[in-house]
Amino acid sequence: MIAGLDPAGPLFENKDPKTRLDPSDAHYVEAIHTDGDSLLQLGFGLEKAIGHADFYPNGGEKQPGCERDIGSHLFSLITGKIEQFTSTIACSHMRVLDLFTESINSQCAFSGKPCHTKKDFDAGHCARCGLGCADMGYNGHQKGHGKYYFSTNSAGPFCK
Repeated sequence: MIAGLDPAGPLFENKDPKTRLDPSDAHYVEAIHTDGDSLLQLGFGLEKAIGHADFYPNGGEKQPGCERDIGSHLFSLITGKIEQFTSTIACSHMRVLDLFTESINSQCAFSGKPCHTKKDFDAGHCARCGLGCADMGYNGHQKGHGKYYFSTNSAGPFCK
């Protein structure tokens, strides 16, 4: 099993699968997308589904508790305040580490519901398991195939 933790988007989005994570890389590939906005929106992750199961916490873009004030973030980067940069502008991208770690250390399951698009998720059309839910992370059962969406808390513990 391979777990892709917010796979890189910039320069990889439309590249050959040989150059990025792909279902052919392992028996089961799980991708967790937490920062799939475009690079123009300061997104560092990949929105495109690239695994056997792709999980999109909070829609896979802006994570709750992470703010994006472009001016102050760029100032942090320019002045070399990398720690402040990663805790602000890269917050959504780095959130995947917290979620995956919590999937190891918690009994709470990040249960994703099958859903075709972020638009459907945002509209509340993905509230049921339908064809089957799947658990994200280390203690998941590696049975999911498709796209899964769920909501988290804005601070730890993140699992609802």
